[in-house]
Amino acid sequence: MADTSKPTKPLTGLSGGVRFCIAVLIALALGLFTLLWDGGYIPYSGIPPWVGTAVFLPLLAVGLGFGGNALTQFLSCNQVQWLIQLQRAAIIPLPFLLLWVLLYFFPIMRWPIEGLAQHATPTVRRGLSSGFYAFWIGLYTQSILVGASQLCPV
Repeated sequence: MADTSKPTKPLTGLSGGVRFCIAVLIALALGLFTLLWDGGYIPYSGIPPWVGTAVFLPLLAVGLGFGGNALTQFLSCNQVQWLIQLQRAAIIPLPFLLLWVLLYFFPIMRWPIEGLAQHATPTVRRGLSSGFYAFWIGLYTQSILVGASQLCPV
């Protein structure tokens, strides 16, 4: 018979460094995809250019966000609440879609990043600015969600 008089040690969660690395890796993947898509490095003949940032990027963000959240909760709690992690990942596309609307109406937001590569082609400059914003939006959303996903169920 097991001794139940000793209290079990509660799980303390992941260190901030591990959570940060997960968030940065996901943000890098999102930024790199956007850079390659908008920069014209991914051939998409027959597909309108807006499909990459309005459809593929949000789907990629949800998939990577769900995986990162599930991994974080598993490493923190040794179990995963799949439905809760899916619900959290479902809000990830909202900041991306809001960003693309802002970039459409205020293209001046692209100029500081595009100005760093003045000798590049316009598509490469667009890819750089889109990738920059996708990286930072991805890092922001994922760092918040990775922190929330380490909460263990009671």
